[in-house]
Amino acid sequence: MCNTEELLAKNEINGVDLEHLLSERKNQRAEFFLVDVREEYEYNQKRIVGGDYLIPLSNFFNKVQDIETLKSKHIIITCKLGGRSSQAQTQLRSLGFEKVINLSGGISNYKGEII
Repeated sequence: MCNTEELLAKNEINGVDLEHLLSERKNQRAEFFLVDVREEYEYNQKRIVGGDYLIPLSNFFNKVQDIETLKSKHIIITCKLGGRSSQAQTQLRSLGFEKVINLSGGISNYKGEII
């Protein structure tokens, strides 16, 4: 496993990496925001503990202003399998967000704490 700084510098991380980063954030050794781009009904059924924002990809451009102040912060994007989060990553970068990381495999590949 990489250290926290190396993980936050990546373009894509896996579920184990996210578990590590969430633990580090809980212990105030990492700063990032976790954004879920699934639909609200999916989010309500199952979500990663520690998520900060729900911005469904279907309404992304209307809701992205909710995180406008985070342009220079680390943002990890998640969805169900990794496809929508990859699209959101590309869109955020085109809007000037600098440090956007995709969760490879999405919530389906995440074995950490879920509610």
